Amino acid sequence: MEHFLELKRKLALTLSFAIAIALLIAFVINYSVSKVSIINALVTKELPLTTSAVMADLRDERLGLFLNSAPSDYQKRYLSNIDYGLDRAKLNEMLDLYHQEYGHNIYLVNKEMQIVARNNQSIVSDTASLLEINDFKAFTQTLNKDTSSYEIQHQGDTVLINAHYLPSLEWYLLVDTNATQATASLRDALYLNIFVGLFASLSIFGLTHISISRYQWQIKQKLSDMSSSDTLTGLANRYTFDILIGHILANAKRTQTPISLILIDMDLIKSAVLEHGSLTTEKVVQQVGHIIKESIRASDVGCRWSEDKFLITLNNCLPDKATSIAKNLTLSIQQAVTQQPVSINMPLNISAGIADYHINDTLDTLIERTERALVHAQSQTHHKIMYVQAPYYTVTHMTRRLNNKQHDIKAVQMQA
Repeated sequence: MEHFLELKRKLALTLSFAIAIALLIAFVINYSVSKVSIINALVTKELPLTTSAVMADLRDERLGLFLNSAPSDYQKRYLSNIDYGLDRAKLNEMLDLYHQEYGHNIYLVNKEMQIVARNNQSIVSDTASLLEINDFKAFTQTLNKDTSSYEIQHQGDTVLINAHYLPSLEWYLLVDTNATQATASLRDALYLNIFVGLFASLSIFGLTHISISRYQWQIKQKLSDMSSSDTLTGLANRYTFDILIGHILANAKRTQTPISLILIDMDLIKSAVLEHGSLTTEKVVQQVGHIIKESIRASDVGCRWSEDKFLITLNNCLPDKATSIAKNLTLSIQQAVTQQPVSINMPLNISAGIADYHINDTLDTLIERTERALVHAQSQTHHKIMYVQAPYYTVTHMTRRLNNKQHDIKAVQMQA
């Protein structure tokens, strides 16, 4: 049984571990799919949308004189400044507004990678050229005149960049976003899910372990009850009786407490089995055990002595009181059995032998005297209760006293 329960405990641990691994895999897959979805949305939708919105506003004449088309020869002759009258303050202000609206960094660079305009607090806000940032050097070498998306690592974060070429000015419009920050809430959700999954797995294992431990305790209690009591009647078995009677007699000898024993025999029970079957007979025996349990005190001990015999130890009980108890018990048993529809014709007769503890008694002599009283009761007319008085010395002496019907045997005729 212990080995079986240990296997169940290992199975619970394995199951909890498997659930934890399955949840972890599910959470990681969900995180990966969600991360790819977010990055894909940034690359294909948000960054190009921001670029298109900025491109539309760059045609505003208030930003500069020549943003709508390439400068003419006349303009080149008289305007040597690369900005061609560009209003940087308004352009930076516009880029700041887009940064606040979309949360992306926006900047313009010329073909020499010099930064022409940018929003405040961008990742290039402290430099004049992209070539000054090591993480951007490889990126600048791959820039071309096609609208493209790029991914670079900058200060431990993943940065996504959408680049659009402005042919009229030979500039690049760059829009970037921090993908690491964009997926930060997703990572937090992953960590939270992992914690919840771990907690759930531990809870499952804990509850399973508690259930198994409780089941084990119940099994042990059941086994203990089975080992200490008769399974059919619930009374003590011989093994338990031997333990209890030893304590009872030791206490009686020390305190001079009177102890009486009643041995009840259900006569003709074997013939009843042949006539009515074992199941019906077992129900009768079970009912007898129930009557005995209900009739004795908590300090008394009821024992199923054999298949058809019941031994009752009455603590602090004199023989006269024990005789009265035995009479009431046998009457109750007889009435309960005859009231059963299947047992009306059952040839069941009940006899009882009584003996009380004497200072010189051992357990063997006390039991032997009780059995002798029962044998003498059975030899008389049915429904007899016999009490054998102590003391006596040997079995031969007791047999002679029984045969001679000396004063140490009393017969009590039961009322019909």
